[in-house]
Order: sequence, then C-alpha cells, then structure tokens
Amino acid sequence: MRRIYAKIIVLSLSLSIIPLILVAGIFLYNTQKELKSEIYDRLNAVSMLKKNKLETFLNSRREDVRAIQGFLDVQINLPTLQEFDMDRYSFAYSKAKLQLDDQLRAFMNSYAYADILLLDKKGKVVFVANISHAKAYRDRTIFNDTVLKKAKRDIYYSGPVATGEWKYPYILYLISQARDTQGQFAGYIVLVVDMNVIYNVISDNTGLGSTGETFLAKKVSNNELLFISPLLYDYGAIFNKKIALEDVDKKINENIDYRGNKVLSVTQDIPSINWKLITKIDKQEVFASISNIRTIFFIICLLIFIIIVLGTVLFAEAISVPYQKMQALTIHDPLTGVLNRRGLQDVLSKTFAVSQRMGINVQVLLLDLDNFKHINDHHGHGVGDTILVNVTQQIRQTVRQTDHIARVGGDEFMVLLLDSKEGDAVKVADKIRMAIEQSATRISLEEIVKTTCSIGIVPLGDKAASIDSLLQRLHLSLQLSKAQGKNRIAYQGEQVKMELKNPDAASEFKKVLAGGDKFYVASQPIFDLRNMTKVGFELLTRLDHDGYSSPDAFFLFARNANLLGIVDYACMKTCLYVLKGLPVSKTIYINIFPSTLAEIPVERLVQDFSSAGKYIKFCLEINEQQILGDPVYLIPTILRLKNAGILIALDDYGFGNSSIETLILLEPDIVKIDKKIIIGISKDARKYNSLKRLLKVIESCKAAVIAEGIENADDFEVLRNLGVVYGQGYYMGKPETPPKVA
Repeated sequence: MRRIYAKIIVLSLSLSIIPLILVAGIFLYNTQKELKSEIYDRLNAVSMLKKNKLETFLNSRREDVRAIQGFLDVQINLPTLQEFDMDRYSFAYSKAKLQLDDQLRAFMNSYAYADILLLDKKGKVVFVANISHAKAYRDRTIFNDTVLKKAKRDIYYSGPVATGEWKYPYILYLISQARDTQGQFAGYIVLVVDMNVIYNVISDNTGLGSTGETFLAKKVSNNELLFISPLLYDYGAIFNKKIALEDVDKKINENIDYRGNKVLSVTQDIPSINWKLITKIDKQEVFASISNIRTIFFIICLLIFIIIVLGTVLFAEAISVPYQKMQALTIHDPLTGVLNRRGLQDVLSKTFAVSQRMGINVQVLLLDLDNFKHINDHHGHGVGDTILVNVTQQIRQTVRQTDHIARVGGDEFMVLLLDSKEGDAVKVADKIRMAIEQSATRISLEEIVKTTCSIGIVPLGDKAASIDSLLQRLHLSLQLSKAQGKNRIAYQGEQVKMELKNPDAASEFKKVLAGGDKFYVASQPIFDLRNMTKVGFELLTRLDHDGYSSPDAFFLFARNANLLGIVDYACMKTCLYVLKGLPVSKTIYINIFPSTLAEIPVERLVQDFSSAGKYIKFCLEINEQQILGDPVYLIPTILRLKNAGILIALDDYGFGNSSIETLILLEPDIVKIDKKIIIGISKDARKYNSLKRLLKVIESCKAAVIAEGIENADDFEVLRNLGVVYGQGYYMGKPETPPKVA
C-alpha cells in the first residue's frame, strides 16, 4: 500500500511542477521585457535632454567666437595679425598687446575657457591669452591645413583632443576666422574649452538610479573607445583604458561597460564634435525586483524537486534493489565476483566497438591454474574455491581498473586489457603469473597450498569475436604453455620466454648471468629542464652476449630461470664498480627490483654503496610496476637506506598498476614518470590531463618529479609549461658507453 501512495505522490508532484514552471517563466519573461522597455524609454528621455543641453552649450560657444570676431574688428589697430606679430617691439604693438591682454583675458575668465589663441594665416600661434600656456604653443604649428581649410568655411570643432601639456587631460578647439579693421582675412581665432566644463553640462544623473551614468565616448579602433566620464582625471583610464562596449554604434544596446558590469544603454550622436553621448544603467539595478522573485521561485522549485527526487529514489530503490541483485547474479560469477560468460560477452561486444571507433589495441589473456584438479581431489572443493577467490584477488591487484576480468570455466579466467600492445600484455601476464606463484592459501595452522598458472595471449583482432572463438584461439597458446612445463606464457601460439632451445646452451647462459663478469654499463644524463644543466646520471646495465644485450631480454630469462635476484644484484654491483676512479659530481641513479631489495640484507646494500664512493650522492630506483601486493614489506629496508643518505625513487610511475598507496607508504624522494605517459604528450589530450592530475598527487607527497622518455621538442615544451623540473630522454641525451658521470 505504501508503494502505491509513493507512486501517486511522485506522479502528482511531477504533474504540478511542470505548469508551475511554465507559468512562472512566462510571468518573469513578460515582466522583464516590460521593465527593459520602460528603462529604455527613461534612458532615451534623459539622453535626449542631455544631448540638447550639450548642443545648446556648443552653440553658445559659436556665439562667443562671433563676439570675439566683432571685438577684434574694433580692437586690432594694425593691418594684419602677421604684421602685428612682426612689429612686436613697436609702441603700436605694445599698446595693442595691452588691449588684447585686458579684453581677451577678461573674456576668457568670464567664460572659464582654458585658453584663447590667435593664429596667423599659416596657423602659427601669435597670441596666447593664458600666459602659462605660452611656452607650449610658441614656435609650433599645431593646426594642419585640413583643419584650417574647414575653419575658413565655418566654425570648426576639433573634437576633444588629449593633451599632457597642462592640467586639462582633454580640450576642445573651436576655430574661426579673424579679420582686421579693414575686414580682410588676417588669421584665426581659437577657443580652447576644458572638456570638464562640457562634462559638467551632462553630468546630472537625475532619473537614472544609483548606477546611472552619462559619458562621452569615441571609437579609436574596432573594439576600443576613449571616454570622458567621472574618471576624467584618472590618466590611466583616459589614455589606456579599453572599454568593452563593442556595439556602441547601436542606438539601443545591452552589453558590458568599461567597468565590466552588465548594462542597458542608449547612444546619441554628437555630430559637431564627432563623439557619442552614452547613457547607461546597470542591469542588476533594473532587474533587482525580478531577481528577488526569481530567487523565491527557484527555492520553491528546488524544494519541490528535492521532494520529487527523494520520492523517486525511495520508489526506485524499492523496486530496483532486488532487480539489480538479480541482474548482478546473471552477469557475475557468484564465487569470485568477476564477470561470468554472459557478462563477458556483453563487455566483449562493447570493447570491440570502442577499439574499432578509437583505434586502440585490445589484448586477451586466458589464465588456467596448473594442477588444480589435484588440489580439488586432494584437499576438497572448499579449498579449491578459496584458492579461486585468492587468485581473483591477485589478478585484480595486478590489472588496471579499466580492464575486465571474467571466469569462463572451473579454473579458467579471461582478462581483457584495453589500450595495450603485445609487450604490455606480456608484462601484465608475467606480473599475474609471479603474483599467483608467490601467493599462498592457508588451509590450516600447519599447511598452506601454493599454485601456479599458465597463460595464453592473443590480440582481440579486427573482427567481432565470440567467447568461444576467442577460447579456441587462446587454447592453442595455453596448450603450448602447458606443454613447455606449465607456469609459462605463450603469445599467439609462440612461447614467451627467452629460453635457449639447447639445454647445454641454456645451462651455459645461466652461468654467464650468475657470474656477472659479462655486464657493462652505459650512462644517461638527467637534466634540469629550466636551464638544461645536468643534475644526475642514470647507470644502465647491458650484457655482452649475442641476442641478450637488452635488459628486457636477459632479465626475462633470469626470471624464468629463478635467477632474477642474483642477476639484478650483479647488475647493481657492476654499476657501483665502474664508479671507482671516476670523478663524480652529480647524483648517480641505479635501478633495483623490489624483490631484490627484499632478498638482499640491507646492511650489505649500505656497505656496497659506501665502498663505491664516500662522497657520491646515490639514488636507488625501485620499479613501481614490479611491486606485488602490499608494499609495506619494503618500508624497513627503505628507511634504513634513507638513514644512510641514499635517496629513493619510484621508477615507471603512473602507468599500469600504479598505486597511490605505494606513493604514500614508501614516501620516495623522487618519482620518475613512466615514459608511456610522456611520449607524445604534446599531441594527446588524455595523457596531458592524466599528467596534470598525477603531478598534483605527487606534489602533495612532497616528492621531486623526473619525466622519462622526452624524445622531441614539442613534448619538452609541454613538460616545462606544466612545471616539470627534471627530465631525461633521447631529445637531450642518449645512453653513452663507456659511462660519463661528470
């Protein structure tokens, strides 16, 4: 009954909120439209009033010019202004000069002009009413021929002009003809008007509200305006400010003003001075009342929405939990929790579609436990089930979260590795194989059971595949692994082992590896990316043996021959040996496997490094990809090495099975980012974003970062821009033999 009530409530609320939102939306839209229309009418009225006041002011200045023309007709007693200027030492000049000084200055002061000038026919200033400005105008022709020709026809308005000569940041020139006492053209009259006076004419903001404002603006480029406003004496604003009113040519405008506020504005042209009068008011003030209504409405809608969501969640939970449990049982194995065949087929179809669309490689692993039937027969199916759960856990800890695991048979597991190439798949398979080999299941206080596995690998391919068709291909590889002695890996029907076919040759090669005298060392520099100075050298071990010089080759053989710890330790000793007698001035980086670090007594390691060079700074690189399970077993050894002054670096971090837990527990001094992330980062947005997140994590752990695999200039620049300080790679320096460490 409660579920029926819940359905009715959810349905009722859903039906009621939709018309409520529609009605409220229409109301708010119409109200906002009316308010906007009203404010534009108000802005238009105020703008027209101010435009008329400004034009009246400008017309009155025209009359002032005509008054001065009449005054000069009477007062100038010399034939021409030019002669007046040339005869400046005569008695007539002195007398006329006094008359002009008295009359024009009185005229200027009464009208608060910045200055009054007289120009000769060529535009040269011959008289300055304001004595303090005389130096600025003397011997300078500041008016060009175009301006003077316009002034001959009518009174010419120069438009506001910026000046730094005196206190007025903007002035307006009104230019007209001057005639002598005989009525002949003698020069020009120039009224210099302080633009602050003009702004005072339009500065009354009555009727515009608290954010209302009027200012003059003039385009100087497509999206830049100069303006005259209350910021008139802010020189930075006058000369450098860029206004964001992009559509100033529009009569009515809704945009952003020069302060960054959203505004409604009206523009009026002032043709005589070629500037625009802009009247504006902030939208926030106009729509303040609507904002309050909108806020209340949205709060009500939010509350209704929350009620609907909660009701829907409760209702959905009541019917979905049983369904989800049932669905989970249909696609997951009930014992291990991984996918079953049905679930795997669905994932397989989606994975194939993604691989085709994005062009990524997918590798498929089939894992089969060795001698599992004997375990079931000897210890019982309960122990077998416990081992299967343990194996599932080992696989999960080894692969990435984006990979898929499925149980496809009694003791068979299939793993889909997304975005992986052949080499990556082999490495992951080998890690799974080692993890299972090294794990144990305790069945009583006295007895534990160990098992191994054989693994076959094939690529998913370019054609859609079913589970059965994949199993048919994988079983060929798996049978090869079983036939070669189990606990092996095969890729597409070929054994993945650096195993010598001749037993005598294999035995001899084991002696070569165990002896350690065939190893030699190369060095690769590590750089400070900020100034390209060398800060350290990584020592890399090679083997003088045909076909096995690469570390990947001889280490894989050593692992399969159970010689990994011995060979790894021999490589480390070889690196330390070559340092004797060499001048070492930088930090030396040496690699070691986690398993070797756990096997060799830490006192011996400390002694080895100490004997190599008392004053050499060492950094021991631990391959993070080789750490199996909980890294806590490495902590005592690492602490002892750090106390001995040896730095610790996590190598190949950030790809595959990287763990934040490892970073936190081991507290490395340095983290070396895996080259799989670095190579091509300039062209791969996913790698770029992954590295950004990774750098933040490492920064929080207070570890330095070294980027490996820098192979071109584009990747180098991206890393520097991301703030990566240290790096190494072929772009800056390849490995060198014999090693150089200075």
